Order: sequence, then structure tokens, then C-alpha cells
Amino acid sequence: MAGPEGRVRAESTTYLEYPNRVRVETKLPDLLSIQVYDGEHAWVRDPQGLHDVPEPFVRDLQTSLRRDTIALLLAAADGSVSMRVLQETQSDTGAVQQGLELSAPGLEPVVLYINPATGLISKQTYVAGGPGQPVIEELFSDYRVVDGVQVAHTAAVRRAGQLMLERRVTAISINPPLDPALFTRPAP
Repeated sequence: MAGPEGRVRAESTTYLEYPNRVRVETKLPDLLSIQVYDGEHAWVRDPQGLHDVPEPFVRDLQTSLRRDTIALLLAAADGSVSMRVLQETQSDTGAVQQGLELSAPGLEPVVLYINPATGLISKQTYVAGGPGQPVIEELFSDYRVVDGVQVAHTAAVRRAGQLMLERRVTAISINPPLDPALFTRPAP
């Protein structure tokens, strides 16, 4: 990912339990950070100790979970997110892609760009933080089958066109049993 001193490499493990629980363990060269959202509260354990996440950041986290591709598609299927088919466009490489806009009260529109030939999502765009903010693009590639599901193993995140993060999946499990303690705040 991009950092003040240049590119930084991190190893991250994410535990995601739909609809709204997530734990992210991030290892940087000299830092271990654990961030957890249990569906209501968020907390972080880092070198400064164990602390609550301020409410504005909790709301940002909730919105980010709502923008998750699987969460969006499930919400579209149950009707809690509105869908609108957009005109076909071309990607940066000239490939045809079909846009699908998803939105809901409290959720800025998210556009999924789907390759009509494969049915796979090639890109997702949204504006984080409301109108006037730069567009965030997540570009997905290197799809592989995991438990019968096509999963993008590579993603690039751009903000206002500038590369912010590159993500490579090295292992993924779908529907493994998760220990509830992963999402429980430890005693200080």
C-alpha cells in the first residue's frame, strides 16, 4: 500500500461473518494491529494498547461493510438495495463491461462493472465520504474457483486515479466455522 515513506508491504488476515462482523489482523514490518467490528462496536489492539474506535469511524466501517460485493448482492436480492442497469462501457483496456448501480438510503451509489462474456465483476466504483469526494475504484482480476465460487485473487484500489493499495489473496476459505471469540473484545 502507499504510505508517507513510499510503498509498504503488509500481511493481512480477514475474518468476515455476514452480515456485519469483521476482524482484520494486519502485520507490518514493525507493527501488529487487530481491528474488530462485532456488529455494534469496534475496537483496535495495537502497540498503544486496546481502545474503542470513535463513532464516526464505526459509521465508516458499517458503510464499508455495506459496500462489500457479497453484502451488496445479497441486499439486492432481498430488495433492501435498489438496482439500476447502466449502459455498456469500455474498460481502460477496451473490454466491454456492463454497469450495475446499487444504492440505498444511507449508502452512496456503488457501480459494479461486469464483463458480459464471463459474468465476473471487473471493477467497483463509489464515492466514500459523500459528494465532492474523489472516486474510489477497485479493480478485480485473477479469478480462481474456490469451493465452486469464482473469487478475484488480485485487486487494485485507486483513489482519484492514484494507486493506493494492491491486494493479493494467498488463501481463502468459504464458510469455515469461526470462533465467536474472534469478534469478542478482550479484557484490557
